[in-house]
Amino acid sequence: MTSNAPIVAFEKVSKTYPNGTVALNDATFDIRKGSIHAICGENGAGKSTLMKILFGLEPHSSGQVLLDGAAADTAAPDFAGRNGIGMVHQHFSLVAPLTVVENIILGHEPRSGLLIDRRRAREQVIELSRRYELNVAPDARIETLSVAAQQKVEILKALARETRLLILDEPTAVLSPPEIEELFVRLRALRDDGITILFISHKLHEVRALADTVTVLRAGSVVDTLPLAEVSDAEITRMVMGRNIDIVRREASPSGGAPLLELSNVATNTRDTADRLTNISLTIGANEIVGIAGVDGSGQRGLVSLLSGQLHPNAGAIRFAGKVMDKASTADWRRAGLAHLPADRFTQGGTPGLTLIDNAIAGTDGDPAMQWGPFLRRGAIRRHVNAMVREFAVRFRGISERLDSLSGGNAQKLIAARELAGSPRLLIADQPTRGIDVASAAFLHSRIDAVARSGAAVLLVTADLDELLRLADRVIVLFDGRIVANLPNAADLTPAALGPYMLGLEQAA
Repeated sequence: MTSNAPIVAFEKVSKTYPNGTVALNDATFDIRKGSIHAICGENGAGKSTLMKILFGLEPHSSGQVLLDGAAADTAAPDFAGRNGIGMVHQHFSLVAPLTVVENIILGHEPRSGLLIDRRRAREQVIELSRRYELNVAPDARIETLSVAAQQKVEILKALARETRLLILDEPTAVLSPPEIEELFVRLRALRDDGITILFISHKLHEVRALADTVTVLRAGSVVDTLPLAEVSDAEITRMVMGRNIDIVRREASPSGGAPLLELSNVATNTRDTADRLTNISLTIGANEIVGIAGVDGSGQRGLVSLLSGQLHPNAGAIRFAGKVMDKASTADWRRAGLAHLPADRFTQGGTPGLTLIDNAIAGTDGDPAMQWGPFLRRGAIRRHVNAMVREFAVRFRGISERLDSLSGGNAQKLIAARELAGSPRLLIADQPTRGIDVASAAFLHSRIDAVARSGAAVLLVTADLDELLRLADRVIVLFDGRIVANLPNAADLTPAALGPYMLGLEQAA
């Protein structure tokens, strides 16, 4: 039950980095005990910086953070753990080869003498799972779990130290509608148990469905903190962006687009079921956007891997623009005109340890505009990259900084700027707007639509069904590696209509 007393209060909290970048400016608001409090703002608004300060990952430059009414030293060692603050990051921090138990107890292992008491650790995790109704197999290795199951592990890990304040950063980014609803049921139960939840999200319908109160940040400053019952979605959007945003809805695809991509009875035989496909036949024409829906692990990853040269079929045939591509490498697909927005912008889309410049020009070897013989045209490259980041509104401190210094949303915009800079003939957009604010998502949607209208074939894979139905001309639903539905006229569909197909309860292939 919500208390009138704040568990946390920010009083004129500011953060200025050594290069002069102001990430937060006099942020002032409080969070009530036992509430679900949403934080909204565009990429670079200061949300992540504020949460890192609260979690003890970064010091603030001025102001103070109050915990239970008393000034707190958030930079003190293990501040979060000692004060019952847990955090689930947008990009999971689990150790893939370890088991569920090993991940949850990591850093605070129960011991018997000098040795880890594995039996007691397992019992603690089972009890924790039962207590919060977050059921996961304790002995399963993380690498074998679905994204939804991994998220449960992340939440259990955050709750394992008597947590009373839980921070969730874009927790629904790659979940299907049934998984999102299950998560929300669990979060409401945690709130009812007295745990305060901070919910960071760009999805206003989810904020409204879950939270009691919303704080809006813009350009490092708090615009307002309001009960959600007193503010409309349009008003929140205006506060977030400082202006109205037109939501892109694609008009019907021009008719008569010639087939560009053709898969005939394609199958893969892989150990990982997320890559396994059975008897997939699919054609995507020029000017067409085909959306792929499905619960995580239904074969989407295998399909994307096939069409980007990372996986080859065991049976069937793949043709692109009339050319056989069954054994094509990633380089072959690139030469044929592939542009790829991968689901993981840090491990697949770019190289975290390299600069924005290096990541922005990756794949342009031999381009005479940027290279003279063996020598790079450094001035031309800097002008090119600066133009890219301006066009895609990437927030950064300098184009020579590392990619992993950017927020996930800004890293995604940089990768999108690079991939869409040419004239692709095939675009794979895999979770293209995950973690991206409303304006950036609308901009990317318009660019994806423009790529299709230029004559390309587009494969759109997304867990955001609203995005899918706004952009796709038709929808393919995958379940257990098979196509169970091929639905035309995506604009006439609803997320609820897709649910039974995604769960394998109906078939209309």
